[in-house]
Amino acid sequence: MDLKELKDKVRYITDSDFSVTYRLNKINGIFNWYPYTEGFSKPFVDKMLADFKTQPEHIVLDPFSGCGTTALACTLQGINSLSIEVNPFMNFIGETKCKSLSLDPKVLKKELDLILTNINMNSANKDIPIFLKDKPFFEKSNLEQALAIKSRILDLELPKDQKEFFLLHIASILVKISNMVRAVDLRYRKEKQGKLDVIKMFEEKVESAINDIKESSKLKIPNAVYINSDICNLSKKSEKFLGRANCFITSPPYLNGTNYDRNTKLEMSFLDLIEDEADLKELRTQMVTAGINSTHTRNKQSDDLEFLNELVKLVEKNAYDRRIPIMIRNYFNDMYLALQNINKLLIPKGRGVIVIGDSQFGGVHIQTDLILAKLCQMTGFNVDSIDVVRKRYSKNGMELKESLIFVTKCKT
Repeated sequence: MDLKELKDKVRYITDSDFSVTYRLNKINGIFNWYPYTEGFSKPFVDKMLADFKTQPEHIVLDPFSGCGTTALACTLQGINSLSIEVNPFMNFIGETKCKSLSLDPKVLKKELDLILTNINMNSANKDIPIFLKDKPFFEKSNLEQALAIKSRILDLELPKDQKEFFLLHIASILVKISNMVRAVDLRYRKEKQGKLDVIKMFEEKVESAINDIKESSKLKIPNAVYINSDICNLSKKSEKFLGRANCFITSPPYLNGTNYDRNTKLEMSFLDLIEDEADLKELRTQMVTAGINSTHTRNKQSDDLEFLNELVKLVEKNAYDRRIPIMIRNYFNDMYLALQNINKLLIPKGRGVIVIGDSQFGGVHIQTDLILAKLCQMTGFNVDSIDVVRKRYSKNGMELKESLIFVTKCKT
């Protein structure tokens, strides 16, 4: 696999401010309504918008929009955006945060008081989602309080965007009140969570969010479009934007074995976005392959990726799990399809940046940034540079990196 030409485009950036990680979003109000450590930060998006000389009439695409940082940063600057996200909960988070900028804080405060004064704990046991029923995900009282809050929100005659504002905030504390912890994958805590005052936690979370909205009031809201679909297979709604996006800012799933669908299974089931394991499995087939439990894909293998054969064979000899070589091949195949569609959505000479980290399996280094850069070239992009901005380390101590791939769509 010859990547020598692309290695010449690698630059090592020594003054990185870590804005490519989620860290800086923790001090940015609305951006931290739902903690999503896999994402980048508002300062990073702001910098890219400036570098790309983005104008309000432009459309900024994020084809792996996650919790919606790109769109929200664009909205605060009055710039149009297009977000595509296959995970229905993450799409809900992104869209709800953006829509909440138009809500009246005074009205929300009155509605919060209405919710808190009429919570019926008797409704909780009747409304347990199938996915959560008889599972050890929660201390019983904590789940009952959360479900009672949800039931009260749904029972009130409120506009849809206001209901979604409150539902976002009860969903955003689910992992915190559960017996689970998000440590790369969602897993059980070493010690079960005790009984908590979930209603009080919800109240404090919403009051903080209302204050965030006050600080962002009187904004002129641009057009922010959210599409819950798979970028590897463009939906009819996505096709309406063919050749219209001026630039893109995105971070696709990393090839690191993380099961991104499982990480939000509590929230998806709580909000009735999935019903059972079958729904979760179906969602997994629509996502870019990134975890060893998600190697089944609906996407046809391309014959263009034979240059990966040598790498895949080397991993086969060293990997601790026979699914890992399949995952690697499917990951780059899925990303190849995704990049073709990203190219279709861009205007000629449209620019973009991809935030990505490399990987290792069985001691075999996977140069994800260079391979993706090669796929960019194969799908109609010029690779302008590959900027290494951060060192990372695998569990076995191998030095890895996080990179920015800057590209420009070819004229034709």
